[in-house]
Order: sequence, then structure tokens, then C-alpha cells
Amino acid sequence: MVPIDVWDYRASGTTDEGGLEVKELFGEAVFDNPKPTRLIRRMLDLTTSGQPGDVVLDFFAGSGTTAHAVLDLNKEDGGNRKFICVQLPEETPADSEARKAGYATIAAIGRARIRKVIEQMNAEQVAQLPLQPWPTLGFRAFTLASSNFKIWRGD
Repeated sequence: MVPIDVWDYRASGTTDEGGLEVKELFGEAVFDNPKPTRLIRRMLDLTTSGQPGDVVLDFFAGSGTTAHAVLDLNKEDGGNRKFICVQLPEETPADSEARKAGYATIAAIGRARIRKVIEQMNAEQVAQLPLQPWPTLGFRAFTLASSNFKIWRGD
């Protein structure tokens, strides 16, 4: 029996759509094949309530699509989801668009994306008449300290 696909790409998006999102934010394609925000938002709709205490963990954060989706969904439904995104400082290829744009690691791309999304949301809010106070958006970025384990060192 062939399994039925319940994740229709028309409702969930494609990596082409994810690539366009990144290109719109950065002005160039600094990340190959990012997940579409729409797909992650759909997954969050199914698994979170938006109430305080919802924490979304993305242990392979890549370009930061999950953080982007959490911020978008909170804006849309007034939720209070938090996110934890983990990305090891994997270097971008030397000849890549990301490296040419100044992003030495994939983690740097993710941090920049989150900053850009927050800047856009704040700019949109400033342009509107505030009927309710706009929450302060932000995030913290931590760096893994050096380790005695060779596989965890950045070299």
C-alpha cells in the first residue's frame, strides 16, 4: 500500500519559496535550500498553543527559519512562543554568496536573519497606529566556549 502524503506542498510551501524569503531579507541568496516559513508555521499551528510556556527547539537551525516562523506566528495570533535555535559554527563555503556577503558561518546567517525579521516587524509596527503596546522583540545569541574535544572545536 502506498502511503498518502498529507503535507501538500501547495499548503506548506517549497524550498524555492524558502529561498525567495531569504533572498528578500538579505537581498541575495546566502543560504541554499532553506525550509519555507509556511511549512514551519503549519507545524507550529499543530503543536503549540501560543500560551506562555511554549518553547520551540530547533537543534539544526540553519538559516533561522524556525525562529522566523515563531516570530511570524506570534505576531499573527498574539501568541507568546519562545524559541531556542542551535547551530554549530559550520563554515560557509569559501566561494559561496554567503561568504561574499560577509557570513563566515551558517550560525552568522541565522543570527542575521532573526535580526532582519525583528527589524521588519518593528518597522511595520511603527508605521501603524498602536492600539495596544507592541512587545519588545529581541533574542540572545550564545557562543560555544572552546572544548578539549577535537570534534567540538571550531578548527
